Amino acid sequence: MIVIDLKLTLFLLLLLVGSVAYFGATAVARRRQQQKSPLALLHHNVRNLRQQLEEAPYGLLFLNRRADVTYQNRAAQAMLLPAALAELQQEVQVSAKTAGETAVSHTRTLTLPDDKALNWWICPLDNGTLVVLSDLSQQRRLEKSALLFLNSLSHELRTPLTAVLAHIEVLRTPDLPAAIRDNSLHQIQQETSRLARLVQNLLTLSRLEASGRPELRPVDLTLVVEAVISDIILAAEAKDMQLSLQAEAGLPRVLADPDQIKQVLLNLLDNAVKYGRAGDKIIVKLAGHPAGVQVTVQDNGPGIPAQDLPRITDRLYRARPDVEGSGLGLAIVAEILRQHDSHLHVESTAQDQAEVGDEGTTAMFVLSAAS
Repeated sequence: MIVIDLKLTLFLLLLLVGSVAYFGATAVARRRQQQKSPLALLHHNVRNLRQQLEEAPYGLLFLNRRADVTYQNRAAQAMLLPAALAELQQEVQVSAKTAGETAVSHTRTLTLPDDKALNWWICPLDNGTLVVLSDLSQQRRLEKSALLFLNSLSHELRTPLTAVLAHIEVLRTPDLPAAIRDNSLHQIQQETSRLARLVQNLLTLSRLEASGRPELRPVDLTLVVEAVISDIILAAEAKDMQLSLQAEAGLPRVLADPDQIKQVLLNLLDNAVKYGRAGDKIIVKLAGHPAGVQVTVQDNGPGIPAQDLPRITDRLYRARPDVEGSGLGLAIVAEILRQHDSHLHVESTAQDQAEVGDEGTTAMFVLSAAS
């Protein structure tokens, strides 16, 4: 005969019912957790992810139902000026009121003063709004710069091509006098040479930008400057200009690509000779500097007008259209120096803005000493 302990049986039944209830509740909670969207989980766990979000390369904000900012990372703080933040909050509020239950994510680009632009993606959540920001300012500046460059390039190409075509038509004239024919041939040669220089300089600039930082090695800068002066001295003498070198003794060797630095000096000296006048003086100075060696190209020529100084390194910009050139020489100089962790500094006083004898231009840059 089997004796059943009622107390034990009741305890086991209660334990079984409790276990079923516990595991059932756990399963339901797990299913509910799994049903939450990734963005909702991100919103609820933002404190745990704060460090990772702070390092994100884009702006990230959470706004509550009143459009108050409850979280923003460093990038968002840097991008959102007060006016932009106010407009964003207003847009979030309007979007929430008009969309209701059918609210969907959308994007917008906001143009700000000083060529700045922001793109934001607004995504409604159950308890607020997620906003992702990206700064388009650099992209806008590049697009504007590219458009200006293309406009300038089309003008620089169209002008010599128009002249060449016009002189070709002149050469088609029957019984053309020899003097006119020779002049047209001379003009065609000049304009095609100008086109060739323009294309060559464009290729040089493109190669510099594509190749990246050159391999720098210790260089005796005095030897480089002496080689450049020997290359350009005849052009200076042909215009009755004086070209000289002043170099301090005991200068350290510098880290540089000698061919590229030679190109920098050739372009600077070529400009000094090209824009100079008979009797002008050009001096290349090499002096010690805390970082290495300072290079200065100084002349007492007609100078550069103040309004042109900020743009002299712009591509295809020419302050004197009447002087032969491609408008790319100083752009090449600026790019080479940038790749040498240096920059071009130019000071100038134009002839019509100075007392007689005070005009002239000084171009300077510094190259780092080799360790």
